[in-house]
Amino acid sequence: MTEPAVAQETAAPVRRFYVVGLCDALGLGMYLSLSVLFLDKAVELTNHQIGIVLGASGVASLLGAMPIARAAERLGIRAVLGALFAVRCAAFLALAAVASFEQALGAAAVAGLLSRGIGPLIESGLISRVSDARAVGTLARLRTLRNAGMAAGALPAGAAIAVGEAWAHRAVLVASAVLFLCCAAICRGFPATAAAAPGERPERAGVLRNRPFLGITALYGAFTLSALLLGIGVPLWIVQRTQAPSWSVTLIQLLNTVIIVALQVRLSKGSERLARARTLMCLGGLLAGLGALTVPLTALGAGRLDLAVVVVAAVLLSLGELLITAGTTGAALLHIPEGRKTAHLAALNLGFAVTTVIGPPLISTGIGWDWAGWTGWAVFFAALGLIALRVPGPPARPHRDREQAVAAAV
Repeated sequence: MTEPAVAQETAAPVRRFYVVGLCDALGLGMYLSLSVLFLDKAVELTNHQIGIVLGASGVASLLGAMPIARAAERLGIRAVLGALFAVRCAAFLALAAVASFEQALGAAAVAGLLSRGIGPLIESGLISRVSDARAVGTLARLRTLRNAGMAAGALPAGAAIAVGEAWAHRAVLVASAVLFLCCAAICRGFPATAAAAPGERPERAGVLRNRPFLGITALYGAFTLSALLLGIGVPLWIVQRTQAPSWSVTLIQLLNTVIIVALQVRLSKGSERLARARTLMCLGGLLAGLGALTVPLTALGAGRLDLAVVVVAAVLLSLGELLITAGTTGAALLHIPEGRKTAHLAALNLGFAVTTVIGPPLISTGIGWDWAGWTGWAVFFAALGLIALRVPGPPARPHRDREQAVAAAV
């Protein structure tokens, strides 16, 4: 087979993975933008019940990620990912029809159980047969698409909120379910080999024995508190402690999305090299720290100055988030053995998942400490950046290096 034919043969599955990633993000964007109001207005749950439903979904997501990854390494990504999307479609249809706390709890738990497992499977399928140099760019493009999809998914949710009727909320969840069903159909076109090589059966404790990778995963989880600080801490500060207009919250969210979509791929270049990955993580931590230190400067002014300060802080935190993601992804890929990408990417994703559980109470508590709280976050992120300079290099793998050189030449 000629080289152009090989390239054409591999391009189609890659495009399908991108399409699935985009459709998945659209569906999730619809749900995440609407979930709290749906449970409040359409299902008429109390605040306490809403917290239990969303908490159960989050805990279930932590439990499901690794078993799903191990199943994909044994059965193949095509089969497992298609089944996951079909079940998720059914869960969202059930969620759209719930009328009680018990029903909402069950449907949300099933949907949550699948949520952390699907993303790593899409990522693993994309990079299963490429070199690390190509993988970082490929994953960056996927993250760009998914961020754009999540933002676009908020639009129909916003329309449903504007209508304010229960049927509109339920219609958005049905639309999400239809998108997931489309994803299941597209998965049928994935290559059957998009999983571990035949005969390879990953050990259950394989990821746990990879200590350098686990260290990077823990570092990534700690670093991503900067993204939660921007998404939770800054909006709370704007509303409670500044005279900036309320639409500033929407502005910084839009600004974050634009920066990520515009710069994700560009800033990821070269992160497959350890020195570059370390530098990106370090700079990301320092920028996040500087952004955290900027936020309380709103105490020095009012009105327009407050708005200018939070915009500068949002830019710094967004750039820090980009550099952190690029650096940790590149460093993590260096420590993933061949044929083990699915489980390792699922474990890396869990670093962020755990942060989303423990981060909100930490951030909301820190906001109450004013300058001391923001200074503490600044020191924390700067220290992480310096620690990142000590991330260990991968073991020598001459066979893999030769394979990647061949892959890069094709």
